[in-house]
Amino acid sequence: MSARTQRLLAMAVSLAAAASLAATGDATAAEDISARGALIGTLNLDDTAAVSAADRRHSKHLDAATTCESIPLASRAALGGAVKSCVEAKPLADLKDIPATAHAIAANDACDITQPGYFTATRFGICLNGMEVTYTLFNDKGAVIGTGLMNVATSMTLSATRTTWDETTTVKVTNVSGQVTSLNIAYDVTCGGGCGMSDARPWDGTKTLGRGGTATGTVTYNTPLAAGGLANVTSKHHMYVVASGAIPVQPNVDWDNPWPIRCDNQVGANPGCVVPDVRANFEFSLAEFGGAAATYGWAQNALRDGAPLTRDSSTTTADARREYTCGSKSSDPFVYMDNVVPNDSCDEYPFASSYEGGTNGALCADIVPLLENGQWMIYEARTDKPVTGTEPCVRGHVDNTDNGGAGLALGRYVQRDRVLDTEKYNVYTTN
Repeated sequence: MSARTQRLLAMAVSLAAAASLAATGDATAAEDISARGALIGTLNLDDTAAVSAADRRHSKHLDAATTCESIPLASRAALGGAVKSCVEAKPLADLKDIPATAHAIAANDACDITQPGYFTATRFGICLNGMEVTYTLFNDKGAVIGTGLMNVATSMTLSATRTTWDETTTVKVTNVSGQVTSLNIAYDVTCGGGCGMSDARPWDGTKTLGRGGTATGTVTYNTPLAAGGLANVTSKHHMYVVASGAIPVQPNVDWDNPWPIRCDNQVGANPGCVVPDVRANFEFSLAEFGGAAATYGWAQNALRDGAPLTRDSSTTTADARREYTCGSKSSDPFVYMDNVVPNDSCDEYPFASSYEGGTNGALCADIVPLLENGQWMIYEARTDKPVTGTEPCVRGHVDNTDNGGAGLALGRYVQRDRVLDTEKYNVYTTN
């Protein structure tokens, strides 16, 4: 099993487990094992894996950069003879320097204030916490005669049902020294890929900030889309920082949003936007979907090692795939077991609505997931078709209500996370 998910199953539990089960007095279950095949695994309600942190949030380290420029002659006297200024942007060295406003920004699930100096992203948000910016003045001898220290944080939250979103930016001056008694800070954003902004600046003009001073504001993005439209939006950030008494000539701190934002009008009733590099996670609850969720959890771990699926948006091809796995086009017909699973149905995994689905049912593992004494037990469905653990697919004997409910949930998840045709997504089983 890969490190990405916890192993949910104890494989290789067979005749000894059946004997143990019989010894507990559950003779009916023991007889069923003998009739249909061995117990091949268990799925503990307390041991199901949560979605991994790496699947929920991605991180990219902030690269350090330095820009230097000459001080205009007209400003040198007011700055104590400074002839050059340099601005360095780098990851914050100490968590205690993160301003309170950055902690407020961290209410966005994308923000991770324990990772200063990183861009972090979820499916519906992007955040930067802990960019440390140092402004330094030099005299004609190359000596440092003044510094200003700033902390920068940004946060944006996207919507599954709108193509308009806000980005909040906060700049706090944490220290000044020497000839730098305060800093003049301006800020603007540009975006590409079909987006627009009502105002490219989070605050108007230039903010003059001394030690402890904070500037904060919001830029609103909008990406209009026609039916079926799609846009990949990028954004660039520019700060203009000078000591009070100097004139900003050009932006001296620049960075790009490291993740494109995809807005589409191809899923659901309304257009919306996501960070496509962060894969969608579909979670099927054992409490809600019973044997269907147990089937998916067993298959993901015992057969697929947690591999993602790829959405096929065509209902026609999904119906055809289902026929090959569970229906009349399978060379090995699915045999219903209503005596074991009332209201039995064939639930296939990988899903028929995925490009990985549609394998001939003869090649699939046939299993019966049963909840016994608070634990999901996975049995072979047939003594004449032993499960090897190398099958490319599974056919689960699942109550038809659970099967249908999981299918409806899959449709909701696709719209909720805006998963497009040919896009990959992860599947998890949870409590």
